[in-house]
Amino acid sequence: RLDANLISVVPEKSFEGLLSLRHLWLDDNALTEIPVQALNHLPALQAMTLALNQIWHIPDYAFQNLSSLVVLHLHNNRIQSLGANGFDGLHSLETLDLNYNELLEFPGAIRTLGRLQELGFHNNNIKAIPENAFVGNPLLQTIHFYDNPIQFVGQSAFQYLPKLHTLSLNGATDIREFPDLKGTTSLEVLTLTRAGIHLLPRGMCQQLPSLRVLELSHNQIEDLPSFHRCQRLEDLGLQHNRIHEIRADTFVQLMALRSIDLSWNYIQFIHPEAFVTLHSLTKLDLTDNRLVTLPLDGLGGLTHLKLQGNPALSEPFTKESFPKMRVLEVPYAYQCCAYGSCSSFFKMSDQWEAEDMSPEEEDPHKRTMELFPGHADNHYDLDADDLQLDLEEAKLHPTIQCTPSPGPFKPCDHLFESWIIRLGIWVIVLVSMLCNGLVILAVFASPSYLSPVKFIIGSIAGANMLTGIYCSMLALVDALTYGQFAKYGARWETGAGCTVTGFLSVFASEAAIFLLTLAAVQCSISVSCVRGYGKSPSLGKVKAAAFCCLLLSSVAAVLPLFSIGEYGASPLCLPYPIPDGKPATLSFTVALVMTNMLCFLTITGTYIRLYCNLLKGEFSAVWDCAMVKHVAWLIFTNCLLYCPVAFLTFSSTLNLFLITPEVIKSILLVVLPLPACLNPLLYLLFNPHFRDDLRLLRQKGQDKGSYPQSCGVDDIEKSSYDSTQALVSFSDIDHIFETPDSLGVHP
Repeated sequence: RLDANLISVVPEKSFEGLLSLRHLWLDDNALTEIPVQALNHLPALQAMTLALNQIWHIPDYAFQNLSSLVVLHLHNNRIQSLGANGFDGLHSLETLDLNYNELLEFPGAIRTLGRLQELGFHNNNIKAIPENAFVGNPLLQTIHFYDNPIQFVGQSAFQYLPKLHTLSLNGATDIREFPDLKGTTSLEVLTLTRAGIHLLPRGMCQQLPSLRVLELSHNQIEDLPSFHRCQRLEDLGLQHNRIHEIRADTFVQLMALRSIDLSWNYIQFIHPEAFVTLHSLTKLDLTDNRLVTLPLDGLGGLTHLKLQGNPALSEPFTKESFPKMRVLEVPYAYQCCAYGSCSSFFKMSDQWEAEDMSPEEEDPHKRTMELFPGHADNHYDLDADDLQLDLEEAKLHPTIQCTPSPGPFKPCDHLFESWIIRLGIWVIVLVSMLCNGLVILAVFASPSYLSPVKFIIGSIAGANMLTGIYCSMLALVDALTYGQFAKYGARWETGAGCTVTGFLSVFASEAAIFLLTLAAVQCSISVSCVRGYGKSPSLGKVKAAAFCCLLLSSVAAVLPLFSIGEYGASPLCLPYPIPDGKPATLSFTVALVMTNMLCFLTITGTYIRLYCNLLKGEFSAVWDCAMVKHVAWLIFTNCLLYCPVAFLTFSSTLNLFLITPEVIKSILLVVLPLPACLNPLLYLLFNPHFRDDLRLLRQKGQDKGSYPQSCGVDDIEKSSYDSTQALVSFSDIDHIFETPDSLGVHP
């Protein structure tokens, strides 16, 4: 052994006299050429390695006296070229390793290696494998030449290699046709990946009757022939292709087939009898396709099934369909409910695993008392033989690992898993619908003057009513799917109903916040305008600003429809962070929350400035204090209730705190829509304008058609005077400023 000695030159007579030397290790040195003269003195040499050197060329007749050499390793050098007769004289060579070099052309010198059985020249720069490339190597059993920039492979390159059992060709991106393998009848493992193959020949299996493993991933195959003549096929890899359908005869009579990988294709249809004859099939991967339904006939023996990435495949599966299943990956967590994969089940399972011990480690009677503590209190001894039978039966039916697992955001039985939340949602629905309806009626149907801030309050009530409609839709879904939500959860999430529900929620919540911001800004601007110009902004301008707020809310609500955020991430149809949520959803939520926080900061700063101006007392005679206080209450309430949502979002983003899914769901269901019922209650209970408007509406209903319009005007003026007492409402602002003397303002 002369390896790792930094040898750069081997003198001619270095091995003179070593006529019986059989093994020579010269790897990991600094050789730049083959020591031809020195090797001529080793006629009995059987194994030699010159790997990990800096050899760049193999000259003609470099090994001509090594007729006994069986193994030759030349990998990890810098070999760029070979002499046409470089391997002449190697009559006994069986293994040749040229991997990890810089070969630019196929090593045609191997044609003289009649006994060669294993050849490797992967990770080189070879661009073509010529016709009849291995015609002089009929005993070849294994060829590795992947990771070469191969652009051309002769159709006859691999013909008539009856001993070849492994062929690996990976990364030949420019190969367009499947090679002709006539006469290569012993091939058992064929790997042709990351190429450009579009079509498989119909007679492929006739040429390869011994094929056991066929790996054709990362190609461009669109149509599959019938593999029924590949009777020994055990493993088939067709992932990352362009396959659209599986016909009835594609896998027919493949009795030995155990594993099929069809992931990352475009499969839309699988014939109902495609898997019927696959009695040995245990693993099937259909990840990321376009399946709508999966035929179950013939899949009873599966132990591993992967179906994730098929959003249209929402049908539920039963345990009877897959009695031997161990690992199941489905598109929706609801499909795992049939296998006991719910939160309580996992908790019990974990507890069992923590307490479970083998019979040799624990006494059966003691184990019985731990598993059945109630029996210990009653001094009831469970028969040890019966317990042993139960344990053996449990081993025969192990737990199925099903993902994604259900949880609070993917419930099996009820959308609202708590009666407290269920009743709370119904209260929010009833209060928000009734109270906001009253506010809208009082604001827009009252004959009293519609001031700009009053118009905004009515608009906020409209947005809050939409939030109530959102909650009512969730409550209706919960009621209709009570006890069996798993059957409908996937269809609900992916359906138009969830999209509309989520759109309403985002539009309503954003509109309410934007309009509240407008109310605060309008109040502040009115003060400034009255002080500077003697009049406040007109109602028309406020309506235009409100329309802009609604337009911005619509934009925010539309974004998830264009994959910026997602409404169908959970059955709540909200683009807010949930456990294991998508990054796109989280980024959209963060942007939304940041925008809302900016609005609340603007509101707070604006109102602080407003109150500072009001404390001067300059406008106490012309300002509607009831509306100012009402907007202040709205700001305080909405800011307070939005804090948990903002905290939840940033905690999820920065992983600051561990928040349980149950808490997250409660906040999104109860706290988020709570302003929709508190906002109108504040107006109904504490704002005198509501009582005035209600009285006017009642009088209008009683006096409709009985009194002239002037009478109604007198009532309005009287009501306004009574409600504000010393304060003057917005209806009198213009009149007051028409008479400057009334304010003590002199020209």
